[in-house]
Amino acid sequence: MGEIIAGISDFWNLKKFNYAWPTEEHSALFRSFLPEDLEDELKNSSIPVKNFIFVQVVNNTLDENYWIFDLARKHSSIVGVVGWVDLSKPDEVGAIVDNLRTNPLLVGLRYITEFEDSDWLGRPEVHKSLSIIENRGLTFDLLIRPPHKSRYAAELAEKFPRLKLMIDHIGKPDIKDGKYIDEWKQHISQAAKYPNVYCKLSGLVTEADLDTWKSHDLKPYVKFCLDCFGARRCVFGSDYPVFRMANTTYEGVYTVLQECLDGCTEEEKRAIWGENAVEFYNIKVPLNY
Repeated sequence: MGEIIAGISDFWNLKKFNYAWPTEEHSALFRSFLPEDLEDELKNSSIPVKNFIFVQVVNNTLDENYWIFDLARKHSSIVGVVGWVDLSKPDEVGAIVDNLRTNPLLVGLRYITEFEDSDWLGRPEVHKSLSIIENRGLTFDLLIRPPHKSRYAAELAEKFPRLKLMIDHIGKPDIKDGKYIDEWKQHISQAAKYPNVYCKLSGLVTEADLDTWKSHDLKPYVKFCLDCFGARRCVFGSDYPVFRMANTTYEGVYTVLQECLDGCTEEEKRAIWGENAVEFYNIKVPLNY
């Protein structure tokens, strides 16, 4: 069977949706990225990635969910969808989620908090929506960053013990300049005490110096997460195609994480490369081998 690897990726279509990000200033990213682009990049690669889990990119439309469902009909490599609903409108969330769940590809939800106030994840209406998601058995991806938003990982984990939470991009520490690292460590270690919280080993190169990053810049952060969560609650995420901002490729991201995992056993590596993602997201459709 070989390694089970599930790559967690973004796709976007600039002709179809209005994205708050990327903009024309992000020249490496300001074009459409579709499943066929990623499949072509990996076609001649030795990286055994055959399954992709899509994570939402747009906050302001439900149509992205259905767009990805439609793409998955043409690309069996898409085995899961982390979609979007407006968590600020809890009276609508239940019915919308129930409709989306009729497609077995829906595994969880995310809301990009980068454009929201620092207290957004603490608001009552958001918590009411998260309770609905918890009761539906879906996961929630947490896009947080120190010093303020990262504290919500532990708070939400305690309040919603049956809601599986995935900290995206290891909580976005400032690897380049080292700002708020103490806060990041504190909040990550607190969140790791709760068994319903997992950590996505992704987005590392774009938090480091985009032009000069090396694996030794990233390894201490990966090690800290492994020490906190253990290998069974850490998940590989490619952050495709955002890693292009750091002048690298899918193979480059894969290789640098391999180097950061050199202290792990083969069993632990298999878990990180895909088994944990399949378990966390409760993938329901057949995997590709």
